[in-house]
Amino acid sequence: MTRKIALLAAAAFCMAAPAFAASHARDTFIKEQDLNGDGSVSKDEFKAGRDKQFAGIDANHDGALSQDEYVGEFTARLTKRLAALTDTAEKKEEERVRQLRQAEVRFGVLDTDKSGGITPAEFDYSGWRMFVTHDTNKDGAVSAADPVAEDTN
Repeated sequence: MTRKIALLAAAAFCMAAPAFAASHARDTFIKEQDLNGDGSVSKDEFKAGRDKQFAGIDANHDGALSQDEYVGEFTARLTKRLAALTDTAEKKEEERVRQLRQAEVRFGVLDTDKSGGITPAEFDYSGWRMFVTHDTNKDGAVSAADPVAEDTN
């Protein structure tokens, strides 16, 4: 019962404050993207989550994420995360500056057509790359059954 409540709370948290980028770590990816709490992320589940994330970030509902929307959503999550840290104010500020600089760079990378906005296709592409990376057994779902891909760098 406690486990079920914890899973439902985690799913609600993910829907209320979703992670923008699909995680590079398989287990974190599953934790963040497993909306139904079954320990596996299907293609349909991932697509539904990404669609909801995009819609939540697209504050003006114009079908594209502006730099202000993208960085603004990230800033709100970053502020909450930094507030929970026990680091010094100086360390938190260094981290904030570094992370916001990276968010600006990420926006430019994700806006592949350089239109000034991240389209649904550009947003989806970045997420699906992580889905495919984690679906190492190629069964169409990401779960603990997928061996963690080796880092070739």
